Amino acid sequence: MRKACIDLMADTKVACLFAGDLGTGQCLHMVMVSEDMTESAPAEKWAKALSLCQQKAAELKYEVSRIRGGSLAGLPRQ
Repeated sequence: MRKACIDLMADTKVACLFAGDLGTGQCLHMVMVSEDMTESAPAEKWAKALSLCQQKAAELKYEVSRIRGGSLAGLPRQ
């Protein structure tokens, strides 16, 4: 199965699904977490964006091997 990386980026408030184990490939899917750049998004919104990216990865037949910025969604550090 092909590898993918999910990157949760706090500064731009987006969650991206990237092709490649290290996320060096093309962007396969992007989810806007919040339109408002002045406030911080709650962990529930980040978790929903993460879930949407994971669903898209499964739909495209990618295995998510790495999640960067997972602490934004309340995931423990690995």
